[in-house]
Amino acid sequence: MRTWLVLAAVLAVAAAAAADGLRGSLRDRASASPAPERRIVPPGAPTGLMGTVVYSDPGDECRLHSLRLAGFTGSPPPKYRGCRFSLSPDGTAAAPEGSAWSPFGSLVAVPRPNGVALDFRSRETIVIPGRTPAFKPNGTLTQVRDGELVEWSTDCFPGQRRKGCVHTVYHHAPRAVAWFSNSRFAAVLPRELVVVDDGRVIIHAELPRFRTASLELSPKRTFATLWLDGTLAGTFDSRGSPAPIVPVGAVTSLAWAPSERWVMAATQGGSVFLLRPELGDARVRRLGVSARDVAWAWR
Repeated sequence: MRTWLVLAAVLAVAAAAAADGLRGSLRDRASASPAPERRIVPPGAPTGLMGTVVYSDPGDECRLHSLRLAGFTGSPPPKYRGCRFSLSPDGTAAAPEGSAWSPFGSLVAVPRPNGVALDFRSRETIVIPGRTPAFKPNGTLTQVRDGELVEWSTDCFPGQRRKGCVHTVYHHAPRAVAWFSNSRFAAVLPRELVVVDDGRVIIHAELPRFRTASLELSPKRTFATLWLDGTLAGTFDSRGSPAPIVPVGAVTSLAWAPSERWVMAATQGGSVFLLRPELGDARVRRLGVSARDVAWAWR
């Protein structure tokens, strides 16, 4: 185990289906690999600017709007209203803040007071015990239950109580979880941030006092972003190396491009910036929109 000195420094700076469809699996499965979508990027558009950005407009009662980044032309956003939201990977649907979308986007896990609601998008919704839902890259669902981080066996019907249906992943109850791989995840505990691989803590960093915490992943699961009390507290990879974000004010929402070369950031004042993390402020662009929350479709 090693102390996460690099990230600690970054944190210090940042602080200023129907039943049949469900049976047999809690994993999100793709029926076929979708053909990659090709978009023509017009001359002069920066490399890596592809996909669609969706944002909530505080001046329009937090209705969702969208931008097609190849030229920044408009495209239809999901029919959803919410200042904070969670966007599906393909950008066609939105769910409440804190929801977790499966890698292929056919399943969304929504936290509720009585558990986690699993919605297979237009199929029956069921509620299972637990909180803090997250998905592994292979589509396996994990959540906190009875003081531990657990995963459901893919051989069990959701909610079955027979022996062997639920497996413990980590003997603690994280406030937030993000899976870099099928074995390695980042987790926020009451006093620290840890990275765990095969059940063993390999990296840890002390955290300042906080009330709420969340973790978000970049499209390729290269980076995890830590939010404390709704404000950016650090961005790091699975080895603990930081991905420094150019200071553009108090960042309250961050969205990575599918290429992970660009980042879009919304600030406390509602301004939206497009930037390249590794190139410094020379590549920062302020966009002519106002946003409370911003998300970039991965597919």
